[in-house]
Amino acid sequence: MGARLLPEQLSSARARASRPLADAFADWFTVASELIQAVSDPPRECADLPDIGGATRLRAEDFEVEELPAYEADGSPGHLLVWMRKRAFTTEDAIREVSRQLGIPRQEIGLAGLKDRNAVTRQQISLPYTRPEGAAAYLARFEHGAIELSDPRPHSHKLRRGHLHGNRFCVVVRNLPAAFTLGQTQARAQLSLDRLAANGLRNYYGEQRFGKDLRNLEPGLATLAGKRRRQKKGDLVLSAGQSALFNLYLATRAERGLCRSVLAGDILQKRDSGGMFECEDPAADQARLDAGELVITGPMFGSKMRSPTPGTPAHALEQALLASVGLSPAKLARLGRSAPGTRRRLLVWPGQLELAPAPAISSATAPELSPGLALRFSLPPGSYATVLLRELCG
Repeated sequence: MGARLLPEQLSSARARASRPLADAFADWFTVASELIQAVSDPPRECADLPDIGGATRLRAEDFEVEELPAYEADGSPGHLLVWMRKRAFTTEDAIREVSRQLGIPRQEIGLAGLKDRNAVTRQQISLPYTRPEGAAAYLARFEHGAIELSDPRPHSHKLRRGHLHGNRFCVVVRNLPAAFTLGQTQARAQLSLDRLAANGLRNYYGEQRFGKDLRNLEPGLATLAGKRRRQKKGDLVLSAGQSALFNLYLATRAERGLCRSVLAGDILQKRDSGGMFECEDPAADQARLDAGELVITGPMFGSKMRSPTPGTPAHALEQALLASVGLSPAKLARLGRSAPGTRRRLLVWPGQLELAPAPAISSATAPELSPGLALRFSLPPGSYATVLLRELCG
């Protein structure tokens, strides 16, 4: 799980956040505190249920991630789709090593998304391939103790960001409280999983989105406010500001009991097709949401984001949030193509939820690890396993 900030760290982060933007935002200390709460400790769906405590990532093999591809290789020449398995490496560091050993410019290697560092992950990458040698011989040139390449398949085009159905996880929680048997702890965890399966997981961005000690939160908001020069499209700092405001919006709706309550003007999404439309009949759309057809979306503010119609309750809620941090539609419009904005689902439904005991691990070179619980589940692209784990572990 992402580390929870200690009180002294929160105070330090608030102090850092309050200084540079105090001249831009009214009562910035209060705003910064609310934002920090929204990104580090937002309201939980299962807060009224007993959590199980414990610890994750005690070894890389206790946090496994496998990408779920959006499509199969098409068999046409031009590129290779290759499975890359890495252990305790960032995705970018692994890609750079592949680039170095195979002599391929980094920008020509494609991937669908970034995976966790402190984990064992498996994902597809694409490599340009026009060589006469066989694909297997081509990959055999690559050797690394923590990175493996396998199963090359011809494909006509480069793999692009977002070209995945989601990710499948297997996470082991260890160091569980001794006051309960493993069976009792499993039963407690199952209560939370059953609720998430029924009600959905709040689709917060995880703390890792905002950098170590939330270092990208302040400059991200400054960029949105026009107080920091924006970078090219894909600016991670700017996206941290957008993500923080989404978390604050979701936390606000959660506190008001509005995560599953439709407001006039809400931008709704069809869960099966992904199509979006604006709510004009809250009663009719509420019935469809309750039936599992629809989900409410929240704002990833930007220059071209679809917004609720002015005068609706949904529009008032989004504008109040913008005003609280000194932003306006006019300021967002000046961001241009560097931050077009989008909509993001407030809730997602974990798939293939399974919970089972995990054995103790003994090693001659490392301390023994206690038994625990192995949690298996899948999430759509852009959703965070650490957010789900926080619902269980507290």
